Amino acid sequence: MTGRHFDQPVLALGEAALLSSAFTFSSGGPAQVEFIHIRGAGLVLLLILGVAAVIAGILRVGVLAVASGAGFVAAALLQLLQAGQSVNWLAGDGSTVALMGGLGIGLLAVTLTPRPSSAAHPSTA
Repeated sequence: MTGRHFDQPVLALGEAALLSSAFTFSSGGPAQVEFIHIRGAGLVLLLILGVAAVIAGILRVGVLAVASGAGFVAAALLQLLQAGQSVNWLAGDGSTVALMGGLGIGLLAVTLTPRPSSAAHPSTA
């Protein structure tokens, strides 16, 4: 073991983004169940930003985590502006806004919030 710790909150949010893409493929029962309506470019963006967040969590790269969070927030705002319009680049709806907005705000919050220094909490080996 190298003693190198992952950035757990960033990693968890990145994994949540990747796992949430599975809801787009759900079609159990007589009627299709869609908890999250996201297709096309929105799904691709969700996967790309989710992978970026996972990499940021594993490698502890704060800039990549902020970029991923900002990308999610920008996508949520874009989807919000295009709601009910004939042009819908992300092919989503309100659930897309909620998912991407929540992931983006979460990533920005856990990355930009100051954490206690490691000197205050000595590690046990």
